[in-house]
Amino acid sequence: MKLLGKNSLLYWLKYPFGIYAVGFTLMSIWILGLMSVYAFTNSTNQFTSIDHWKTENHNQQTNSEIVQFHYPFTKMVLATENSVEGISLAFLGLASLSFILIIVFKILNELSKDNFFTENAVKNFKILGFGLIAFGTIHLAIDLFTSSQRFDLTPPLIFIITGLIFIFLKEIFAKGKKIQEENDLTI
Repeated sequence: MKLLGKNSLLYWLKYPFGIYAVGFTLMSIWILGLMSVYAFTNSTNQFTSIDHWKTENHNQQTNSEIVQFHYPFTKMVLATENSVEGISLAFLGLASLSFILIIVFKILNELSKDNFFTENAVKNFKILGFGLIAFGTIHLAIDLFTSSQRFDLTPPLIFIITGLIFIFLKEIFAKGKKIQEENDLTI
């Protein structure tokens, strides 16, 4: 069985991946809406609750609040620290995952049709690369401006480096597109 192209493994795997991407994005829109309402009103409802946690660090007890956003029709919950940083990073995480899933689905759709070196494939790699760089930069800004004690540089750098890799892939696909167009003109 072929891996790429028409009637390939990728062609048939794009359907369950697409269903997952659309389902995750729709559920994320629900949670993003709940987060937005909570961020502006600071009020709870049947889909938003606050839980108090006690943690021990080096024989020292600390109390913290966790805000929970409940998905509809399931028992799934997104829990995050009840702070500007916690809610902002959870919001950014859901938005970035939804973005990545949708753009990767578009890329898989192009590759499954044997459209390797097309304008759409190049455009999708470009959107994915610059989008990841933007999400990494926003994550870094949130960490810089809201973090009081701990600062982790790893997640933003992973976003930025992955974005740069996709921009390099975009250049490879753009070069392949140019070579394919030149070959088509010589024939």
